[in-house]
Amino acid sequence: MALYPDSMVNELDPDLYLQGPRSDRIAPERSNRVYCQLMMLSAKMKQIAYSDALPAGESLLDYGCADKPYEKLLKQKFVNHVGADLPGNKCADIEIKPGGALPCADGSFDCVLSSQVLEHVTDPKLYLQEAFRVLKAGGSLIVSTHGIWPYHPDPTDFWRWTIDGLQREIRLAGFEISLVKSVFGIESVALQLWQDATYERLPRFLQPTYTWFIQAIIGFIEARHPNKVSNDASVYIVLARKPAAVGTRL
Repeated sequence: MALYPDSMVNELDPDLYLQGPRSDRIAPERSNRVYCQLMMLSAKMKQIAYSDALPAGESLLDYGCADKPYEKLLKQKFVNHVGADLPGNKCADIEIKPGGALPCADGSFDCVLSSQVLEHVTDPKLYLQEAFRVLKAGGSLIVSTHGIWPYHPDPTDFWRWTIDGLQREIRLAGFEISLVKSVFGIESVALQLWQDATYERLPRFLQPTYTWFIQAIIGFIEARHPNKVSNDASVYIVLARKPAAVGTRL
């Protein structure tokens, strides 16, 4: 989740991969400003990976793969982890065409993973339609994306989702929803936003302690209801499937 000044946005090409540091989503440092979010997102992804609701298969497409943070986790279910991203990402195995189209045949994959990508694509409908197209009948889609969250171009930032709106878009693309998970309730979202709004105003030597303190409070709040699905989350994770018998989309 790289953050860039607003002044850079017009200089960024939305069809090129933006090189830059990204948080370690599996094992972030304790002083990381989004430590709790990353840890909880990783835990929810692990729950899905181990769930019987996600059938095993031969190949998975990581659609907007960055540095493939969940490759090791999902290797237990899918032998081949194929990364797709914008031109310029050296970790990608295939390049996404301008606009989001994939150079892949219909029904090529058993699973499509979209991790913190949907808010950055110019056309979410096309993106989800492409995911639907390249999946085999009965294949799985894992989507995580932001609900309430600050602006963070990487290289662009277009969308935020409500829990209903996200599911609607996924269903309109032809998928059936299997389960929905979330990260943070509204109290934790408020604390995270307060931390991010005030962080830069503190002396540099106080920033790590401040972050640790706020993240500790968020962790305490979230530990009270670890499996609750919030309507005011910072992240939603949806597991869906392409119907075994594909009919006409809505």
